[in-house]
Amino acid sequence: MPAAGRVPPSLWPRNCCILTVVDDPFDFQALRVHQPGRFLPNRASYEIFNEQRQLLAIATETGAHTRINFPSKPLPDARVLAVTTAANEPVLTLIKHHRERVTELHTPEGELAGRIRATHTTRHYTLIDGQGETVGKVVGDLALKHFMVTGAQGAEFAWLRKTWAGFTKEMLTPSDHYKVEFTAPVSRSARLLTVMMAIVLDLTLYGPM
Repeated sequence: MPAAGRVPPSLWPRNCCILTVVDDPFDFQALRVHQPGRFLPNRASYEIFNEQRQLLAIATETGAHTRINFPSKPLPDARVLAVTTAANEPVLTLIKHHRERVTELHTPEGELAGRIRATHTTRHYTLIDGQGETVGKVVGDLALKHFMVTGAQGAEFAWLRKTWAGFTKEMLTPSDHYKVEFTAPVSRSARLLTVMMAIVLDLTLYGPM
């Protein structure tokens, strides 16, 4: 049951359709993003669950960190992750550019779905939809563990938090865990960008280099 005063995700607006191959896999009030407790040399991997621990999606780096072909030419200083559902249906492609401090999200058809742009420091980010409109601002605390997500007008609609993965995973593996919780109705585009923000944060702050 949703918390008192909160609108269930099934009633939230869906006014920005950017996933054309599958239904929105992230239509939940709370989600968890985990790095598996295994090491893939030079590659990042993430699993996205709902609160019932149902696997919703998997994000896997498609190759080494430099000179990745997407779609047909090298992308120096970029990291590319393919995001699919648990049934291996394509959701999007995430391209994190290092020099420009921006991450692009592309639909399976190759259309731009949105951007996540780092601003000022690693504590500040802007969420931009596929039409170039700002749909969110992300600001972290000084410890870079808790990030508030607000809309263009400054009202909070979500937060992200780095959570404890357990002693064994934290000490012996590169596994990092995050929780994403939506506290207000939000468009599909803003929800997608917010969930992907957890992956961008990990690649920026903690992920394999």
